[in-house]
Amino acid sequence: MIEQLHGDLTLLQFEQLAQQPGLVHAVTTKPQNLAPHRGIGRDQAIHWRQRICDVLDVSFERLTSPAQVHGGDCLRIEEGDVGWGRDGRDSAVPFVDGLITDRLNVPMILLSADCPLVCAYDPDRPALGAIHASWRGTVAGAAQQMVVQMQRTFGSEPARLRAAICPSAGPCCYEVSEHVRRVARTRLDDVDRCFHERGDRLIFDLWSANRKQLVGAGVPTHQIEVAGICSICDPRLWSHRGDGPNAGRFALFVSLR
Repeated sequence: MIEQLHGDLTLLQFEQLAQQPGLVHAVTTKPQNLAPHRGIGRDQAIHWRQRICDVLDVSFERLTSPAQVHGGDCLRIEEGDVGWGRDGRDSAVPFVDGLITDRLNVPMILLSADCPLVCAYDPDRPALGAIHASWRGTVAGAAQQMVVQMQRTFGSEPARLRAAICPSAGPCCYEVSEHVRRVARTRLDDVDRCFHERGDRLIFDLWSANRKQLVGAGVPTHQIEVAGICSICDPRLWSHRGDGPNAGRFALFVSLR
């Protein structure tokens, strides 16, 4: 990913998405905490949201977020939704982990402290989707649902989408219980390829699982960019596993220009 410095802010960008003139995006890093509801520095989260919107030249007033409930559902942003979640999850678009839109200058913000955040951009429509894919969301097919909803709602052809999987808990570190694999087997085909046994440890490769869903939905492999940055072992990112109960949240900001 491309690292960009803006004074006391360090933002990350995907190389492929940064080349799309109709799109603006960034992934935040420490020490800024973008979650008003928890973690060190949460009292400054709204300030940083405003600051990042200024840096990206998008509207803070129209900043919109899903509630992120660890599921796989995705909704189109309607005019009445614009600005929901701007000040925190209590006002976010309820019941869903993802949002899709074809509205210009309606920036979306999604939060993470280990969970994958996945986005997809249709440069021809244009249209945009972003979804929070925790292990539960991944098992529920969140990334695939995002593509399906873009196709249904906007007529987006999966073959023309540019997709990205943000930094998250990686296959180097993300240990889960056998119960997670049991649940995954009930929902996803050929999912055992995404689990790896290392001694007495069971590792869930969330990157491969979400990439597999995008490919299965019709997105070409070469148009999917995986950050390849593990939030657990990379000190630039907040991690629930690594930082514990005081962990803040990093964020994906993404908007149509």
